[in-house]
Amino acid sequence: MKDPTAPEIKPIEPTPVTVNPNHSALLVLELSQYLADPEYMAAPLAPGITRLLEKARVAGALIVFTIPHPWKGKPHGQVYSGFERRPCEPVFFPPSFDKFAGGQLQGLLGLYDIKTLILTGCKANMAILYTATSAVREYKYDVIIPVDGIAATTTYEKEYTLYQFRAYPDGSTKRFTFTTLDMIHFQRCERKD
Repeated sequence: MKDPTAPEIKPIEPTPVTVNPNHSALLVLELSQYLADPEYMAAPLAPGITRLLEKARVAGALIVFTIPHPWKGKPHGQVYSGFERRPCEPVFFPPSFDKFAGGQLQGLLGLYDIKTLILTGCKANMAILYTATSAVREYKYDVIIPVDGIAATTTYEKEYTLYQFRAYPDGSTKRFTFTTLDMIHFQRCERKD
């Protein structure tokens, strides 16, 4: 028997997006110095995210990095050096998979009047899943997910994460946009401080 409560889940068709850099933030979750190891499961993300970071910097968008709290102070507990993080780009070490835990991230986003989050990074079934869920359900952000900008240990974990974003109740699924790293563009506009 078919489950009448099951949502209809269509395949993802990435679409181009253009965001306002004055009200958007690029979040790079859990991409630490481990990316320097080409065998690391998230290493393939580095080139595309590096290109996106450069576009975001040119546009003046807010960029935020997170690293798992237990790695703080350890050699691998730094933002991947290939991203050439700028001093104005904060790094948070939240105590949870949900990067809103601890309040630092939401405090910063509120200062900049952010409305849209671009989520990239690894541990899709943990960091991306929990952070995006809080962003959409609790804080009412619009969330852009580049499907080639997130990674997990297995294909199943990544696909399950993407499934969840399309199965949420209460209209939350409408807050998600699926795209690719190279399909994200930034409007030309002056930054309001």
